Amino acid sequence: MNSNTFKKTNGIQRRNFIKLTATASGALIVGVYLHSCKGEKKPVENYEFLPLVTIDTEGWVTLIAKNPEIGQGVKTSLPMILAEELGADWEKVKVIQGDFNEMYEEQWAGGSYAIILNWDLMRKAGAQVRYALVEVASKRMGIPATELITQKGEVVHKKSGKTVPFGELVMEAAQVTLSDEVEFKPLEAYNIVGKSLPQVDLDKIVSGTAEFGIDIKLPDMLYATVRKNPVHNGKVDSFDATDALALNGVIDVIALDNEAYGGRLLGPNSPNFVNGVAVVANSTWVAFKEAEKLKINWDNASSRNENTEDIFERFRTQLTNTTIEREDGNLDLANKQATSIVESVYEVPFLAHATMEPMNCTVDFRDDFCEVWAPTQNPEALQEGLIKLFGLSPEKIRIHIPRVGGAFGRRYYVDYAMDAAILSKETGRPVKLTWTREEDFKHGWYRPGSVQKLTATLDSDGMVTGWQHILANASRKTCLGREGRPADTEIDEYEFPAGFVPNLRFEYGHVLSDVPLGQWRAVAPGANAFPIQSFLDELAFKNNMDPIDYFLKFIGPARMVPVVGEYEFDNTRFISVIEKVRKNSDWDTPLPKGQGRGFAARKMSGSFIAEVVTVEVLGNNKVNILRVDAVVDCGIVVNPSGALAQVEGAILEGLCAALYGEITIKDGATEQSNFHDYRWIRMGEAPDMYVEFVKNDLPPRGLGEPPLPPAIPALTNAIFAATGQRIRKLPIVRNFSL
Repeated sequence: MNSNTFKKTNGIQRRNFIKLTATASGALIVGVYLHSCKGEKKPVENYEFLPLVTIDTEGWVTLIAKNPEIGQGVKTSLPMILAEELGADWEKVKVIQGDFNEMYEEQWAGGSYAIILNWDLMRKAGAQVRYALVEVASKRMGIPATELITQKGEVVHKKSGKTVPFGELVMEAAQVTLSDEVEFKPLEAYNIVGKSLPQVDLDKIVSGTAEFGIDIKLPDMLYATVRKNPVHNGKVDSFDATDALALNGVIDVIALDNEAYGGRLLGPNSPNFVNGVAVVANSTWVAFKEAEKLKINWDNASSRNENTEDIFERFRTQLTNTTIEREDGNLDLANKQATSIVESVYEVPFLAHATMEPMNCTVDFRDDFCEVWAPTQNPEALQEGLIKLFGLSPEKIRIHIPRVGGAFGRRYYVDYAMDAAILSKETGRPVKLTWTREEDFKHGWYRPGSVQKLTATLDSDGMVTGWQHILANASRKTCLGREGRPADTEIDEYEFPAGFVPNLRFEYGHVLSDVPLGQWRAVAPGANAFPIQSFLDELAFKNNMDPIDYFLKFIGPARMVPVVGEYEFDNTRFISVIEKVRKNSDWDTPLPKGQGRGFAARKMSGSFIAEVVTVEVLGNNKVNILRVDAVVDCGIVVNPSGALAQVEGAILEGLCAALYGEITIKDGATEQSNFHDYRWIRMGEAPDMYVEFVKNDLPPRGLGEPPLPPAIPALTNAIFAATGQRIRKLPIVRNFSL
């Protein structure tokens, strides 16, 4: 196993745990020591160079983490990039989560885009401040700026060994006009980026002092929860709060009605939509218990009263009523000339986010000023919702972004925050609203389910000359009221294997539904990789070929593959991760009876991922996942320990979705309500993981989502290899039987 391969076994190794925790708290201990052991001194002065960077006269660098921290590690990795280019001493860096501020731009979390969008921005910010410090140092030292560098919080002249700490330069440097034209440090000079550093909040998380949204407390604060119509697209007709209001601790019962605010938010499937009945009390527990006693009459006249099987039957029917989204070559001619044609139909279910921290938000709305503490992925959407709902101007809104206890796309939407804002305005006091987990499960913005039909035209060698992919479902884009074609969020023109097959057709069948749909970790790739990679595995076995051999032959030689417009697919990097995972997983070594290996590979968010899953299938239909090998090419790895956590977490969530994930609908309502009926993978089920990151100097790409999609077909392909049974419908637990 080489030096950039990581192994993870069940549980955390105690020695590593202690080491990381000690490192995380080290900077704080050093800071206290320095301050406490000095005698009389001048007051520490802070100088802001950019909205992201402040340096004080003691040389401490404070960096603003502008993007929401939802567990993906950006509160550490983005400041690492800035600190690297600045030449800061990481042991004297403080990181503060930034409030929402329009000047930051792209201040959201989703799509694995945080590093992609901020790589150059963070480097430029660091370089700009570095240039100012070097300019002042150059004048003070009488040395040309071209001979000076910054490292460990000092400006350094390597030839003479002279140094000047940042703290001695900041007063003058803060007066320097920052240059817009800067040069970045050479990669070989990096000493922060590329090192495994603990998350900046690790010591607080371990000690239980990290402040998540649900931990916010304000003076004179009230607590609330909400009950919403279990039926999707349903409303509140009337309610009787007499019993609840008579109980000790209940302050008020308030209707949440968008129409009362002039219907300023979008319709029932809007991510900002307000609807339900809230109980406001002197504690969250009282609000939870008394909300159960509300007598509510629901209005379901607008609901389709759907059931899961009816929805999927409409999807199946819609496979023959489609629009063509992309067409290359002449598929009809390829079909006529084919030696054989193979087709298969796959089904993927709706999926929930199942965050550990349920939806919550704290709002203090007084005197036409709205201050919000929102664990959100999308503070800009929250600001827009508050402007629409209350007619506020942006300067009358302040949004704090506490650490988020899981998001996975659910917190890209801000319906829960709208509820809290209304309650604070109505009561005239700060209100912390917390949804029960049951409300959270029943009113999520689910990953779309779908039915997908794939057809391959084969030549005499069993290779694909024509490819047809038909997907039918309810569109996420349509559900969210966004402009554009319904297919855009379900199967777009970039979908694999576009560019690899001369005769190719993508088709989409759109079905209307009341089920609320939205972002879910890896969204469309997470749904589409399963049928695509499973189908290629089917074709390999049909032609008596090794699945990896077949896949490599399918994608062809190393080259840039034209896909859409100027966008090209780097097949060289794709082949590299596939060949490495073959070697790392011992793919060509025989396994005992009852065991099997499955392979899948995918590109997403600029990263190339190849995975092999090894399973053992027992006679009682029990699937034991023994091992997962993954090779990842995501460009420069900013923080290897954080990157490893992202890869492992994404793979585990993919395996969990494949095994157990399913949201079902009965009479228009979601049936699942908590972890007892929405199964999650247990610690004892987690496999050994071996992850290798390909080393290169290419810009870093996304990582929070890309490892998830291939984990699903790699698992189902492994089960086929072990048993000979092909799984074409998820979840496995409901659709696999020996």
